[in-house]
Order: sequence, then structure tokens, then C-alpha cells
Amino acid sequence: MKNCEKILELFKVSDTLVAEHTELLKVDYPDSVYYGFQGGCSDGERYYYQVLMHYDRTDHTKIYSCIAKIDLDEKKVVQYSEPIHLDHGNDITYHPIKKVLYIANNQPNATTITVIDPVTLKVLGYETSPVPLYALEYNEKRDQYAAGISKKYEFCFLDSDFKQINEKTYRTLPCHDRYIKQGICADDNFIYFIIWDGKQRGQDDFQNLITIYDWDGNYRGKLEFNVESNQEPENISIVNGEIIAVCGKSQPILYHFEPKLKG
Repeated sequence: MKNCEKILELFKVSDTLVAEHTELLKVDYPDSVYYGFQGGCSDGERYYYQVLMHYDRTDHTKIYSCIAKIDLDEKKVVQYSEPIHLDHGNDITYHPIKKVLYIANNQPNATTITVIDPVTLKVLGYETSPVPLYALEYNEKRDQYAAGISKKYEFCFLDSDFKQINEKTYRTLPCHDRYIKQGICADDNFIYFIIWDGKQRGQDDFQNLITIYDWDGNYRGKLEFNVESNQEPENISIVNGEIIAVCGKSQPILYHFEPKLKG
């Protein structure tokens, strides 16, 4: 049974699950000037994530990035892009019909969505979101996006033209400053937000989370996980029904997450 099917079944028993992790791949940076990593997604076969370069919080004009393309079967990076301006580049989603990557730039240009060719990893253009974004995920069955709203514990839905649906927003849980919001992914049943308990490192109750919602915006449950207390989870994706996340400290690491009942 695939991860996503298993979650659907396990939620019939409990809304609090745990996610066991298996390391798939440690990724080396292409050059010593690169450090840090942010958004990621999969097209179902390859995994794409953003590597940061020259990350200067005081001068955003100095933020450059590149996109890494990973072959999940071969477990290696097969391509890096040239340097690209992507701001914080907090999240990525793949559009299987248009066959493009959309990157939620986040701060300081949080309404900017950069369009990337997944073959060449070059910029094709830009879209504009009606709300500031930190996370973005496209679902083909619904032909719409789930979008995490920057600087808020809220999300909304956008149609295929990036217009907000019903002008409604929905609360994400937990909604207080202890937790740092990261990436998003989705399947036909659920929307998954990966969250870092970064301000509680070293505390007894340190607990990273994946919080889960349905496509009506209702909270359905959570997966608790900790890879290591010093590893920050950055992005999450569904790959052929399986949950893949990129976490790490000095080096990005791909993990497979396996949901189970707690206790």
C-alpha cells in the first residue's frame, strides 16, 4: 500500500501518526560558493530542489540560486541550472499539463512565481499570485493550486489562472511562532504542510510535524517526525504515492517517510 493510501486508512483509527524515515541520498553542492537549500518538488520521476548561493539577508539583490535535478532511481544529481534570481525560493511545484516548474519566490517578492523549464532548467517567465506566497502545490485532478500565505498561518486555493477561489483562507495548525512553515505537497485526498520546530531545538518536546488538510480546507491530522534535532526539513513531495522530504543542516538529504500509528 502506498504511503498516501495508508494515511487515509490510518486516519480512521487516529488523527496523530508518526513518520519513520529512511535516508535515500545525500546531495553534494556543485561548487563551494553554494550553500543552503530551500524549495523542492517532483514530477513523479525526478526530484527538483533549489540550492542557494551567496545568500545575504541584508541585500536580496545578492541572492542567487540554482536548481538541482535528481534522478531518484539512480540516486544522483543529473543536472544543475545556471545561477538564477529566485529570492528565497521557498517552494516548487510541477504542472504536468504545462510541463513547467513553478517556484514560489517568497520574500522579498512574495507574489512572484518564477516559471522554469524542467528540461533546460532555464527561466521561461513569471506569473503573479493574488496573495503573497511561501508555498505552492498544483493538483491535476482539481486543476487548482493549494497556496501557503506568506507571513500568515493560513492557506488558500488558486484556480488554474492563479486567481483566488472564493476569496477564502483557511487556518494552518499549529498557528503560533514556535513553528517555522516550510514546503507543501498534495495528492487527490490531502494537502501536506511540512513544519520545523526550529525554535525548540534541544528541548524535550521538540517535534517536527507534517500537518494534513483536505481539499475543503479542513484539518484532518498530523504526522510527527524527527530526523535529527539539528536537521531542518525544507520541502516535501509525493512521488508515486510515497512521501519524500528534503532535510539537513550543512548538506541536503532526501528521506522517504513511512506513516505509522503512534505508540
